[in-house]
Amino acid sequence: MLHRWTIKSLLNLACLVVALLVPPTSGYAAKLQPGDLANIENACAAAVGKNTKEYYQCLQEEMTKLAAQPDSAPNNSGNQMPQATSPSNEFITTFDAGAISPPHQDAHITYNLNPTAERFYIHIPAAASSSTRFGLLVYIPPTEQIIALPEDWADVLDQRNLLFIAPLNAGNNQISSRRLGLAVLAALEMMRYYQIDPQRVYVSGLSGGARMAGLLGFYQPDVFHGTIQNCGADFYQPVPKVLAQSEVDTNGGPYGIFDATPDEINQAQRVRFALITGSGDFRHGNILDIYNGGFANSGLRAKLFDVKGMGHRTADATTLSAALDFVETGR
Repeated sequence: MLHRWTIKSLLNLACLVVALLVPPTSGYAAKLQPGDLANIENACAAAVGKNTKEYYQCLQEEMTKLAAQPDSAPNNSGNQMPQATSPSNEFITTFDAGAISPPHQDAHITYNLNPTAERFYIHIPAAASSSTRFGLLVYIPPTEQIIALPEDWADVLDQRNLLFIAPLNAGNNQISSRRLGLAVLAALEMMRYYQIDPQRVYVSGLSGGARMAGLLGFYQPDVFHGTIQNCGADFYQPVPKVLAQSEVDTNGGPYGIFDATPDEINQAQRVRFALITGSGDFRHGNILDIYNGGFANSGLRAKLFDVKGMGHRTADATTLSAALDFVETGR
């Protein structure tokens, strides 16, 4: 059973429109009354001015506070896929309690997370039906909150029947074992509720989230069969420093290396790793060094996407599509 709060984000959160996807027993539906959204927008505009970075941050914070309030009654809809009531299906959810973990467990990952205490943003392809067989892309953000898809990703994901899920409170300030555990939990819960091809389950992320995605290719390859790493990467042994400008991450720790056992390295051979960077990415040199001095000579299945002019951000639609082609087919 999922407890859902629906959010549709338009024009970089310029306006948050909430549509009801669940029966009236949802606490969130009861909390959001006519005029509430306008009141939030007006309050944020009065506090920090309209159409500023601070304004959009205020909108996100206020909507997040509303979504965090407890439900007044349970949703008894059962394990059924929510049906589309708008052109795009987007909502924030918790999951029912209950033990769920993969057969293989790795010491680097926290598995005993409480699914009723964690929240996840989900996007379902607009044309989905109860008979659709999906793939799944789990996304690890660098920030604590995410209430919209990365820019330009919707059409690419929808065309490929890829579900998208991202954990909240999984940003760079969280410990790595928790972030990894949230990604695994997200994948397993989605496979519980939706018809998902287990061979089409992938993990992605941006910056520090991309580094977490890469680790899961080694630590949980029985769940994740491909990684799409936007502007973040590591390797299991030191690589020659050729182009990297810094070998320190934003928290002051070492950048570009992680611990892996011989068995973890061997198991990662079943995974395809897509590393994405660009000439405007401040980690450009690090990622080129990690690919050229590490992945390219390791026997692992990896491909570099070096995009001219791309900064430290998520891939555009063309690059995302090419990366998905690689993790899905090896091309």
